[in-house]
Amino acid sequence: MILVTEALVLSTQTVAEKDVLLLMLSPRFGRLSAVAKGGKKSKRRFVNALEPFSHLRVHLRGNKIGLCPFLDQADLLNPFEGLRLSPLKFALASYFCELIEIFFRPGTGKEFFPDLLESLALLEETEKYWPLLKLHFELTLLARSGFLPHLSSCARCGRELSKAVSFSYTAGGVVCLICAEENDIRMSPESLAFLRHLTRLSAQNLNRLRPSAENLRQAQQTIEKFLLFVVDREINSLRILKEML
Repeated sequence: MILVTEALVLSTQTVAEKDVLLLMLSPRFGRLSAVAKGGKKSKRRFVNALEPFSHLRVHLRGNKIGLCPFLDQADLLNPFEGLRLSPLKFALASYFCELIEIFFRPGTGKEFFPDLLESLALLEETEKYWPLLKLHFELTLLARSGFLPHLSSCARCGRELSKAVSFSYTAGGVVCLICAEENDIRMSPESLAFLRHLTRLSAQNLNRLRPSAENLRQAQQTIEKFLLFVVDREINSLRILKEML
């Protein structure tokens, strides 16, 4: 039985010298893996298709129970070649894809396919707004996976927030000064307002934003550290991205 679906290639790995294991995100099956037999040496079956970030229509054939399906055919819909030509774009796209691998187990995450596709397309178009795109992607991923930080009221007591607030990683969001603890980080009202606005904005409208450098810096650092707190592990592509900057 052949199953056909769109998919975005998150990462690839050579196995058994000539085969390629692909990790993908599909709008039909969520995160999935497939083996392209002979894909490492094939010149006709998988021309330019077995590359990270490629948008494909894949034809999957069942394997033995418990094993990855075989990739019989891959129709290239969009190679996103521009993401592989720019070091910054490649690093950021790799970060997006690694986050998908971390946050979603096999068979889950199909609802995030449009978000990843849109983010890759916007990143290929321009890297001018990449800090905003990174922050928006992180917030959207946290929201889709149920970890969006609490930004509307105090995460500890539920009180309405005054102008002075702090961000607590352990409480999962902003807290009032009464509930703030020693390790919580002070956040300006402007940075909080910016984060709230960003959670309601589509990625297509990011180019309309003009946050101050300080508000963007504080929002970036806060959400990045919160995301690392949630996953509780190093993210290799993020380390590489930060080394480039």
